[in-house]
Amino acid sequence: MKSATAEKPEQDKPPQGEIRSNTIPYLIHELAAAQETGVLIATEREVRKSIQFKQGNVAFASSNQRDDRFNQVLLREGVLSLKNVLKALEVALSTKERLGEVMVSYKMLSPADVQKWIEVQVREIVYSVFQWTSGHFKFERQPARADGLNISIAGDALVIEGVRRIQSWARAYEEVGGLHAEYLATREAPALVRTLALTAVEKDLLKRCEQGPMTLEEMCDAIQQRDYEVCRSIWGLLAVGALMKS
Repeated sequence: MKSATAEKPEQDKPPQGEIRSNTIPYLIHELAAAQETGVLIATEREVRKSIQFKQGNVAFASSNQRDDRFNQVLLREGVLSLKNVLKALEVALSTKERLGEVMVSYKMLSPADVQKWIEVQVREIVYSVFQWTSGHFKFERQPARADGLNISIAGDALVIEGVRRIQSWARAYEEVGGLHAEYLATREAPALVRTLALTAVEKDLLKRCEQGPMTLEEMCDAIQQRDYEVCRSIWGLLAVGALMKS
């Protein structure tokens, strides 16, 4: 698996290994490209996050961190008042119903609202794992869970956005290499442009690299954007297979 510090996989052996600086972007891309179904478990000390895949798309995610809970998402986004959230939590604890079901029954949220904000919760859990530079991961192949949700998020879309959210300059520069590193668009790049919501910078980088190899220095000089943003965009495009080092 490219750049992920996994054990060298056998034909049908699920990947597992140590999380390092560049592990998560390439790992999620590989699981998506292989159209895997199962659960990716990432652990870092006492923190455990699970990402459910169904035929390569992310269908759910969970976390043992309190800040990742559904009620925390609703409060942070200003969707519900603290009073209503606490009331729903109290009812859910006493009836053993799901929190979203309680909110629907009390007309705090519609079923569509619950679906929308659970997807936001899932995305944020996945993006948070992109910040990890240590820990361990293990992918377990298993049937997709039947939970009544209709979440299906393209793995590469999460990779692109997840890399955009990485704030470490050192991680980005380490991945793209020095000023003389050369990049070229891959044959898969045109299809990815059509299916992913790329920024203007990302589209510009790909267009230039379709015409021939460009060095990192040439890209930074040509793109009217901060060099940090250029490097992070290159990393995301490398991770999804739209760019390659020539």
